[in-house]
Amino acid sequence: MKKFACLIILVAFNTICLAQNVFEQNNPLNGPEKNNSRQQDSLPESDIAHQRYTWQWKHEGVYREIVPLDTSLDGIHNFNYIFKKNISNTYLANLPSPYLSNIFITRETVQDFYPLTNIRAFLFKPEDALYFNTTTPYSRLRYYTGGGKGKGENFLDIWHVQNINPYWNAGIRYNLISSDGRYMDQKAKAYHFSLFSSYEKERTVLNLFLNQNNGHFNENGGIKDRTYITDSTENAENIPVNLTGSNASNNYRNTNFQLQAQYNLGKKKEIIHAEDTSYTYPAKVLFNFRAEGNEHWYKESSVNMDFYPHTYIDSTFSYDLITNQFYDISGKFVMNEHPKHKYLPGLYAGIRFQHEHYKQRTTYDSITHTESFGNTNCSNTYLTGGIFNVDTNASFHYDAEGQLCILGPDAGNFSLDGFVRQSLNKNRKTYIQANATIELQSVNPFFDRYIGNHNIWENNFKAIKTIQVQGKYVNQRLRNETGMGFSNIFNYVYFDTAAMPRQTNKTLIVLTAWVKENFKLGNFYFDQTIYFQKSTQEDIISLPIISVYSHNYYQNFLFKKALLLQFGIDVFYHTKFYSDNYMPSIMQFYNQRKYKTGNYPKIDVFLDLNIKRAHIFVKYEHLNYPLKKHGDFFSAADYPINPGMLKFGIQWDFFN
Repeated sequence: MKKFACLIILVAFNTICLAQNVFEQNNPLNGPEKNNSRQQDSLPESDIAHQRYTWQWKHEGVYREIVPLDTSLDGIHNFNYIFKKNISNTYLANLPSPYLSNIFITRETVQDFYPLTNIRAFLFKPEDALYFNTTTPYSRLRYYTGGGKGKGENFLDIWHVQNINPYWNAGIRYNLISSDGRYMDQKAKAYHFSLFSSYEKERTVLNLFLNQNNGHFNENGGIKDRTYITDSTENAENIPVNLTGSNASNNYRNTNFQLQAQYNLGKKKEIIHAEDTSYTYPAKVLFNFRAEGNEHWYKESSVNMDFYPHTYIDSTFSYDLITNQFYDISGKFVMNEHPKHKYLPGLYAGIRFQHEHYKQRTTYDSITHTESFGNTNCSNTYLTGGIFNVDTNASFHYDAEGQLCILGPDAGNFSLDGFVRQSLNKNRKTYIQANATIELQSVNPFFDRYIGNHNIWENNFKAIKTIQVQGKYVNQRLRNETGMGFSNIFNYVYFDTAAMPRQTNKTLIVLTAWVKENFKLGNFYFDQTIYFQKSTQEDIISLPIISVYSHNYYQNFLFKKALLLQFGIDVFYHTKFYSDNYMPSIMQFYNQRKYKTGNYPKIDVFLDLNIKRAHIFVKYEHLNYPLKKHGDFFSAADYPINPGMLKFGIQWDFFN
């Protein structure tokens, strides 16, 4: 009923919205096949009435990167966020729930509030936001569903964006993901509501983002006995799990506010591109303010003494709460690229102040059974700077950013990150690119001290030093990408086989290579992605040597090109390795060396249709479940992946 009401509200809202038909400043619509990335400080001018222009700000406003909305049909059926980001994952079967990429170089960046790291794909944060300039109100509806009663999996995503006047755009987004779970006690829900706006007139640019992310998912502790999977044909919903009756759950709330202001300096100059004309200024000043509030709590209405090795505080009830507030204030002065000298770089420098406030249990006395809660504050000041050349008229591009902590507990921490790209032909569709990161960072405060009903630790870990280098060759004409990566980490922190944080004094090296090749034979397409990786410390981190995603389909237009059809098969596969297990009480994955998982293909079949602006799909996920080799289709060590399920959905774009 809630979903139906949302659909009615969307249609009504879309109907009454008014549009601006002609802009004083705007940009011709970039089709879905274009992905132009260029620096500019004002939107290009055009008199085309029906347009949509989308972008993100890099380095908190230093330059604008055009990011067209994905309107293609291909892959519409693969809506699980974690498999859109990574081709192989250790996860808990149902959507949405914690996950960990099995491809080391695509693992999520550690979040300031660490408990959010393993659910990052289900969060919408300021760095994810797109900003819009559109001549007509634009709305997008996505609704996907699958399973039946007691097995349901639902996804609802609603956008509405419009220009209030020629200079001011505003939008809203609501996203809901929920699932009952195929195994016992796995019900989960994640949702967020966001408001975003951009204003740009003459020299002034303002961007605003406000949202809240929420998530609640029940914890079942994995299946109680693997023989129910390996030696029986018991239905998934009847297989006993470890935390039955505990009403155990993890919950989080994440609130974000960001205000970004720019003021351009100097005389406006014209930049002529192959596809349009835009404008820039010699320099600008930037101000950025970001505030973030976080809560994470784990609770049990009845403590399972058999599952957890330790219960420290209360044998009848658990409620472990951590809260965090994070503030980031920064200012920059930017010298933009020169429009007539395409290899003259842009430069910027600035200062950043960050403050974090934590509240959690700070002491627990096992003799008197008394506990106390306390506050921890941390403030740091950084110098920031960078150099960039991203003008699309040039064939050599680069972007490098660095920061150094000069005041505060993290003084001496630094990071350098960037890329260089050399085009190998005039249309810049073939190029080589190298990315590098060097950083020294203090260990996240989550590892310093934690006191929960089932987990207690206090550490004084050393700072982590990381060196990462990647290189790739891309040939868009041949539809090929080939790359290699090298990660060298000193003082790596991980969770050991007892789910306790540990820091190794061994140097961890991970080597990665990958190939992405899209073959075409008439109307048949064969898109292949293969990763090879090897860890030098397999007792610390175990990874599958080979991971594969094979996307194969037939595509053709029907009914005088009124209908675009795709049907095909997806295969996900990785070789056997010691996948991590999962500890519900801290919402973290940890090492285990008892069971290997993998060497099992998960096969999906799909039918995708495009009619005008509507994309429709039907797919059967895990088609080969009835033919399973018992015991092979686990993800995390105690968490088998879901049995087969029929799913369908629609994505529909509306323009007024």
